[in-house]
Amino acid sequence: MAKNDKLAEVHEQLTRAIDDLVSGEDWTRFLEASRRMHTYSPNNVLLIMAQRPKATAVAGYRTWQALGYQVRRGEKSIGILAPVVSRRRPEEDEDEQAQPGAVRILRGFRVVHVFDIEQCEGPPLPDVQPALLTGDAPAALWDLLSRQVEAAGFTVERGPCPGANGRTFFGPKVVRVRDDVEPAQAVKTLAHELAHVLLHDGTEYAMGCRGRAEVEAESVAFVVLTTAGLESGAYSFPYVAAWSDGQPELVTATADRVIGCARRIIEAIGLTPADCAA
Repeated sequence: MAKNDKLAEVHEQLTRAIDDLVSGEDWTRFLEASRRMHTYSPNNVLLIMAQRPKATAVAGYRTWQALGYQVRRGEKSIGILAPVVSRRRPEEDEDEQAQPGAVRILRGFRVVHVFDIEQCEGPPLPDVQPALLTGDAPAALWDLLSRQVEAAGFTVERGPCPGANGRTFFGPKVVRVRDDVEPAQAVKTLAHELAHVLLHDGTEYAMGCRGRAEVEAESVAFVVLTTAGLESGAYSFPYVAAWSDGQPELVTATADRVIGCARRIIEAIGLTPADCAA
């Protein structure tokens, strides 16, 4: 069987898994919880981790109640910062009519209190979030992927990535992978960032195309790692489902770019068609 056909089979496996995931009741509950919870800034993520390192899902007292949970009596809250925004006073803008959109300004920040799911009574949240991979990675795979990143003119480094497992900085041409994850997750993240390097240019955020870019990058990582014999579905399936907004059609629509990029990476690694998982 041709390598392209094998890679298409792996990509189809990804598509089927996402279709099954987003059609289930757990996904519906997960989305409801996600809509009610805030996405925290990198600084607030650091504050949360400093106060409760094992926090997994964080929300305010009333938000947990709305989701059917109750914060246990005596639990210590986690303090984070929330912006204080107010209307612009007339004396601060002599020509407010000339700037009708400039009516609210940031006055500063205040401390607000949130709690982790483990501090609450109630049913466990649906287990449909990406689970960090554990264990070892295939021998030499990190070095092989790093060489491709470097061949594209980027530098690979390990270090903190608040709120993420890895980041690609297109300006300085740096790919950073968290330094506190196990080898399997590290190499999966490196494959994801390599896909960004090969497929994207950093303008996707400004153009409102980040969702598609993340779907493509994680899909490439899944195909590459599956081909290399490392199962990454526990992370990749919910990650792609979330960034595709629960639409398997987007995963299908990106198949040609994903398979083409994965094939380029796999050929550079030197894997043969026999190495590809069916």
